[in-house]
Amino acid sequence: MKRIAAVVLAFSLLASTAGSSYSFAVNAVSRNQIATGFLTGVKYSSSEGSEAVSIYARKYEDYSVMELTSPKRIVVDIFNAQSTGKQQVIQANGKMIKRIRYAQFDTYTARVVLEVSGDVEYGIENTDTGLLLFIGEKPGVHEQEEEQEIPPADSNVNQQTITVHSKFKIQYSPSGTGEDVSILLGNYAGYRVTRLTDPERLVVSIPNPKYTGTAKHADVNGSQLKSVDYTKTSKNGAIITLGLNAQSQYSVSEEKGRLVLSMQPSTYKHITYHSSGDRVYFELQDTTLTSGSEFLQELYTGSYDKTGLNYTVTFPTGQADLGNGVLNINDAYLKSVEVKTNPEVGTTSLIFNGAGKYVYFPYTRNNPGITAITVLKPAAEGQKIVVIDAGHGAAMTGAVYKSLYEKDLNLDIAKRLNTLLEKKGVKTYMIREDDSDVANYERAYIANKLGARLYLSIHNNAIDNQSYRGTMSLYCPSDSSGFTGKDFAEIIQSKLLARLGTVNRDVRDRPDLIVLKATNMPAALAEIAYMTNSADRSNLQKTSFRQNAAQALCDSVVKALTKVNQ
Repeated sequence: MKRIAAVVLAFSLLASTAGSSYSFAVNAVSRNQIATGFLTGVKYSSSEGSEAVSIYARKYEDYSVMELTSPKRIVVDIFNAQSTGKQQVIQANGKMIKRIRYAQFDTYTARVVLEVSGDVEYGIENTDTGLLLFIGEKPGVHEQEEEQEIPPADSNVNQQTITVHSKFKIQYSPSGTGEDVSILLGNYAGYRVTRLTDPERLVVSIPNPKYTGTAKHADVNGSQLKSVDYTKTSKNGAIITLGLNAQSQYSVSEEKGRLVLSMQPSTYKHITYHSSGDRVYFELQDTTLTSGSEFLQELYTGSYDKTGLNYTVTFPTGQADLGNGVLNINDAYLKSVEVKTNPEVGTTSLIFNGAGKYVYFPYTRNNPGITAITVLKPAAEGQKIVVIDAGHGAAMTGAVYKSLYEKDLNLDIAKRLNTLLEKKGVKTYMIREDDSDVANYERAYIANKLGARLYLSIHNNAIDNQSYRGTMSLYCPSDSSGFTGKDFAEIIQSKLLARLGTVNRDVRDRPDLIVLKATNMPAALAEIAYMTNSADRSNLQKTSFRQNAAQALCDSVVKALTKVNQ
């Protein structure tokens, strides 16, 4: 009885149950004793004919969408998730979305409430960062009456068709060197196309198709198009996911009752976009935009337009061969990127059309001709970002002993730490969340441009003497007053020893380590254990030991944050 009362009270505080409702759940949810997922933020955006809400959530089990009236609201419940802090409010003041609120609903559920006006339709889709809820105006009766018959299927002999409904078909066919996908559904008002990476795919979200049906899948194996999936979502929304073989260029055209996506090989070259983790970046092959490392020299000019949303990088064409063309993206960070050459003056420009105000950081690594351009959102006033650096990655494996790779151990502990900190409401930034390469100076400069308050690098040790074992923490000496890297390292060493019971190898100064000396904030490097020692190695292979190491680092960060800038 107490449980029911608590739920009713929480519901009335956040969403008020007055009026009729419609509820949709993707799957039945099994509850854990403690919610292990988390809701970390919400962002509102709008474009012509539609408005969208990006819900940033990780490790949740499932979600449901509920429509309430009097007043009109759309409620998203995220199961097995914790929301950080007290209720947050976003004044959207859009044509359809007026206000957004999000908070914890009950022990296991985080809730997002959209206060809407007018007669609207909605759809929801899974993204790499959580969920995307999109709102479109519901077609009026007069508009529906004027709808004509869906055009007949094309006569292309190589065309294949997915039949979702007798009057809802998805057709795909070769088109020169690419493929076309025609979506025939009677209505596509408020549609949205979003690019997702790793793996590559385009997601077409339609709030209110005239017809819906059951889930469908087809393998295509074309030159650009790999697969087509259809999913019904929310009350009557549709999601069509186009799996791609590469980051194709695409264009969208609208016909009566038909939406056509054309995918062609890119005319730009040597550019790959990555957006599946905290670090959003472009990797440019055979491109040089900076030189040096400790004393970084910019070999380009960069400028923002008056809105602060669009950023242009211009450099001599001889520094890169990128071709020309537009990479449409349409995610939470970017609308598109255009590559534009000017043969008359011999320059090439990269024009970033941002979805918000971001910082763009080009860095050319020592590997010849590999440049990364990282897209960053610096800390807001009063915000304390903690950078988590999983040491090494890709070809820079770190220590290797038998079947153990240091880079893998570092990443595993870093991910565990990130989860623990996000549950506590700490704003984190992961330098890498996969087996990717990031240069050491690049790591430090990213942290500096973020305006981070703490930098924690995670490593493991190896040495020829196999009897040597234990834990050490490293720092770079500093003359600054207040909380320093040494203070941070001392906290880390104390917490690790207390939780892991490893041998104390002390706190040591290492002024030569790049990630410690080139960072502007208190920075420390934790050497968890020795891969070359049988006892330490046995521990490192245990999930419980790596989880305990992450917990000790989490406790260290939480304590250090109370002392930063005191």
